[in-house]
Amino acid sequence: MADLKGCIIGIDAGTASVKGLLVDASGTIVATASVPIQLSTPHPGWAEQSPEDWWKATIQVLDTLTVDRNFQILAVSISGQMHSLVPLDADDNVVRPAILWCDQRTQQECVVLTEACGGEQEVIKAFGNPVLTGFTAPKLLWLRANEPDNFARIARFCLPKDYLVLELTGRLAIEASDASGTSLYRVREGVWDDHILDVLTVRRSMLPDLVGVGSVIGAITCPDLPQLHGVPVVAGGADNAASAFGCGVEEPGDAVVSLGTCGTVVAVTSTPYPDLTGRVHLFSLVTKDCYYHMAVILSAAGALDWFRQRFAQNLTFGHIEEMVGQSPVGSNGVVFLPYLNGERTPHRDPDARGVLYGMSSFNSQGDILRAVHEGVIFALREGAECITDMGTPITSVRVVGGGSRSRIWCQMLADNLGTPIRSPLVDEGAAYGSARLAANAVGLDTSRWVKLVEQYDPDALRRSQYDPWFAQYKALYRVLKEQFTNTRRLVEQPN
Repeated sequence: MADLKGCIIGIDAGTASVKGLLVDASGTIVATASVPIQLSTPHPGWAEQSPEDWWKATIQVLDTLTVDRNFQILAVSISGQMHSLVPLDADDNVVRPAILWCDQRTQQECVVLTEACGGEQEVIKAFGNPVLTGFTAPKLLWLRANEPDNFARIARFCLPKDYLVLELTGRLAIEASDASGTSLYRVREGVWDDHILDVLTVRRSMLPDLVGVGSVIGAITCPDLPQLHGVPVVAGGADNAASAFGCGVEEPGDAVVSLGTCGTVVAVTSTPYPDLTGRVHLFSLVTKDCYYHMAVILSAAGALDWFRQRFAQNLTFGHIEEMVGQSPVGSNGVVFLPYLNGERTPHRDPDARGVLYGMSSFNSQGDILRAVHEGVIFALREGAECITDMGTPITSVRVVGGGSRSRIWCQMLADNLGTPIRSPLVDEGAAYGSARLAANAVGLDTSRWVKLVEQYDPDALRRSQYDPWFAQYKALYRVLKEQFTNTRRLVEQPN
């Protein structure tokens, strides 16, 4: 075995798929594998998945990555979707399908838990965030009220990546980055909150073991993976935290902007102060004693996909890029609010909706397309400003996600943030961050794994041109907020 090449495996258990990377000691990706996962929506606003499907997909991914025996697997690490609840019985069998992070059934439970904990500001002081519908704690309360037989069967519960580690090693454990998204864990103190456990009638014994991120949880004992028997399994992180680590975001001042279907701004902070207005999340990072503030917008590259599918199907993305480049800053007066599915940061408004404002007979298709691009960037800029308002600096920015392939979008981002933007050579999300954690745990130096390629420098003149349009963008929401609520009420009225 000493002559074999040493590799590590990073896995991300996402909502759409389980994805795995085989990475060598230098950080080069040797092989990839991905297995899609079905999403179930048994009622409007519900979202569930079968944990058994995640496990079958994980076995398939690991088998695919290890089909070549000309290397030695040094360690495996798993990251995964945050917040989703996996309830287990006394034999560690799944009680019911997992309730996912995007499930919206728990609005009333969020109110109950918030009131039981002394109101929203007290909740944010304790957990770093409001109790939100996606988080884990309100799901438990919903089960207690609506599926009491299932709730009575729960002996333990966990999050998605922790379930997969349990199947691999026989040990149920969680680390801080995932625990901090449960509304059960006091982020700054690093402990479970006894009061909310009492409110939920949940015993401490039902919680996973708290372990250090990047520590070895155990060895693989699963009989379905004999080729990996005895390989150490390293505690991975929540998907956002692991993804940030994968592109080198690990020191205060570092930030990563994701231009995916939704958009995020994740900024490392050495001052873990929660945002008492609830606009910005506070979670633990995957580096020791480090945290991040995160702003979330619900439609980023997804807004462009939506517009293209409905109104510009004949255009390639290359053609769209060309047309956007021909329209000036401000899109000849057109402003787009990208609130197609409501908005998280900073408005926390599920009623907010998309708006194209200021159109005239003068405007071209390129103006509209540019407005869509600018609206997404304005939303991310507003989120970044919420983070810097918390005292968290943003000085070194990476950009990832499908939208980062657009040079115009990246340049808009640099101009609006006023900070150079770099794109990493490897943009493989949380799976690559998990691989870095696994490599570090077995003594490999990963400091040179992250290589930054394209750089977009901000232009001060363009920034000054964007500023009044950004002000117009923010003013439009304030003017329309009440109308968004009225529109929702009208839509809900029976015909």
